[in-house]
Amino acid sequence: MSPVCNNTFSGKDALLKFYDPDCNPLLPLVEIPTHPFEKDNVHIYAKMLTFLPAANVKSLPALNMLQKAEEEGKINASTNIVEYSSGSTIMSLAILSRVMGLNSAIAYVSNKTTKHKVDLLRFFGLETKLFGGPGQPSPQDPNGGIFRASVDGQTGNNFNASQYLNANNYLAHQRWTGPQIAKQLPKISVFATGMGTTGTMTGTGSYFKNFNPKIVNVGVCTAPGDLVHGPRNLSLLGDIPFPWQKAVDVLENATAFESFGASLDLCRNGLLCGPSSGLAKAGLFKFLERTRLEGELDRLRADDGSIYCVFTCCDLPYQYVDEYFTILGESSFPPIQEEALLHVDCYPYQLEWELSAEIILPRILAHMWNARVGGNKKPDLTAEFQIWKSVVILDIRSEVDFSKRHFPAAIRFDIGNNGESPNPFHDTPTMVKQWRSLNEQLSHENPIFGQEIDGKTAVIFCYDGNTSRVATSILRHRGVEAYSCVGGISACWELLDDINGCGHRD
Repeated sequence: MSPVCNNTFSGKDALLKFYDPDCNPLLPLVEIPTHPFEKDNVHIYAKMLTFLPAANVKSLPALNMLQKAEEEGKINASTNIVEYSSGSTIMSLAILSRVMGLNSAIAYVSNKTTKHKVDLLRFFGLETKLFGGPGQPSPQDPNGGIFRASVDGQTGNNFNASQYLNANNYLAHQRWTGPQIAKQLPKISVFATGMGTTGTMTGTGSYFKNFNPKIVNVGVCTAPGDLVHGPRNLSLLGDIPFPWQKAVDVLENATAFESFGASLDLCRNGLLCGPSSGLAKAGLFKFLERTRLEGELDRLRADDGSIYCVFTCCDLPYQYVDEYFTILGESSFPPIQEEALLHVDCYPYQLEWELSAEIILPRILAHMWNARVGGNKKPDLTAEFQIWKSVVILDIRSEVDFSKRHFPAAIRFDIGNNGESPNPFHDTPTMVKQWRSLNEQLSHENPIFGQEIDGKTAVIFCYDGNTSRVATSILRHRGVEAYSCVGGISACWELLDDINGCGHRD
């Protein structure tokens, strides 16, 4: 089937065509412009398998395994897909099972998996079943989740795709990945990829053995005692029955620090990819560096004198962000300016919680307002006014200024605000000090204000309207109907004085 020329997918089978590589343009192959081997005339390309519809490399074997199982009559609309995986494979199987009209998928997951990843599986509608023991068990371990999935896959309406044992895993890369790269870069000299199930290396590497036996296939494992999600330590590959040994020419390993670091560098330079991608890049660089030191780079050159290398970008970084900080350390990341604000001013703001003096005054002083502007008119207590009949007025000013002039029955509380304090929204230390004090004093448990405010409308005044804005956010978070006066209490005094004609009278 030829690619869809305008990349548009329509009809009842639109999603099936969208997930079918044969109906899509080739996945991008992108050269990295800057690297340590430029002077050696080495060209390094990233095969962006993250551009697959499911945004990960495992959607290829997932599609191939399900297609072949359907062709062989092993699955139908009532089939449950079961698989030991906490990541890309089971998510791809879950998505594709729905696209193909199958029933559902169940993830068999190590109890060492993070809660974040378990929740991600649940996000995709996956039922999860936890297993103890090694996080990366041998397929032959009867206590491991891989073995249990294979057993359960033979019962009832279950089908175990079995990424570690199913040849259609690696045949997917023989079918799609290898031919794509060969078409895009016929003079490829080196291919590097991480090895977990070994599917990418076995399928792509075996294809290259037939395409051009001179191509060097570099399989990259996780360094002993280290962990990168997806790839495995070499010692854990022995029980995988795929013929990966026939495809691999060179074995390299990379630590978590190297893998996450390489991924971070790629992301910051425009190629968004995760730690498994970084591992493949790190392994390729190690191979090239050692070959250069041995004086053997020339044996890799194509007939034009260049060396063309490809590594796979097969995952995305987002679900591992916390691990980047843990593994690489804070020194790898820019500092946070005004970091103290992460721990204060935590609640929402709404513009409708900030009212002008012209709106606030008639609501809290309706009888005074109507008497002064309307002669003998009765107070205009509309439904909106009636909501405000039970009002508590909070005054956040110094005792000196409060004593000079304040609203009758106003409650003053002190947070050290004397009218000369900086704007808390422009000065972090002021925000930290004021917010912490306000959050404590305006809490429901506060013996002075806690019960006094409940069930009432709180109108909050300060000098300029900024501190009262913070207080309003805190009270609103607590569930109190609260409002702050724009411009502060001085705006009210100006309005009252204007109504009075001259001077002020409270």
